[in-house]
Amino acid sequence: MSAFTHRLGALRRPRGLAGTPLAPAATCTDDCSQQNAGNGLYLPPWIYPPINWENIDQLAYQPLPAIGAQITILSLVVPPGRNGIIRKVACNFVGGGWVEGSGDVIWQILVDNATPPGANSYSSILGSLGSPASPVEIPGFRVYENQTITFIAQNVAVILAAQKVGARLIGYFYPREAETGGIWV
Repeated sequence: MSAFTHRLGALRRPRGLAGTPLAPAATCTDDCSQQNAGNGLYLPPWIYPPINWENIDQLAYQPLPAIGAQITILSLVVPPGRNGIIRKVACNFVGGGWVEGSGDVIWQILVDNATPPGANSYSSILGSLGSPASPVEIPGFRVYENQTITFIAQNVAVILAAQKVGARLIGYFYPREAETGGIWV
C-alpha cells in the first residue's frame, strides 16, 4: 500500500484527538449502501456525495446586455426528489471596456430569485470568480428539489462592443432520502 493510498484511507475514516475513532453522526438502520464504506458511519450527503449522486456542471455564455439591463446567463432547476450542493462557481467577462472590480458589471447567484441562504455574498459579485475553465471552490450552498438556481449579469455602465459574460456552477444532486432524520440540517 502506497503512502498516498494509506493517507487517503485515513482521510475517509474520521478520527478524533490521538487518532481515536469519532462516534458516528448516525448509524445504519436500513440500506447501508448510503453509508460510508458500509461501516455504519453516515456522512451527510451535502458534505460527502452518497453512492447515487448526479453531477452538476453547468457552463454558459451570453452576450452582454445593454446598459441598465440584465441577462440570465444560466438557469437550472433542481429535479424532483433530489437535493444538492453547489461547490464551485465561476463568472467572467470576455471583451473590452470593463475593469475588474469596477462594478460596471455585476453578477448574482440566485436561488428562487433570492440570494442562497447562508451565501448572501453572491448578491453582488463585482469581479471574476476564477474563470469557467478554472472555477473557484466555495464552502458551498445547499439547494432543494424544485428550486431554480440562476446566474445573472447586469450591465451597469459598459458600452456594448460584442462582449460576453460567462458563468459556471459545479456541484452534485443526491436523493432526498439520503438526508436521514438523525442528521442535523
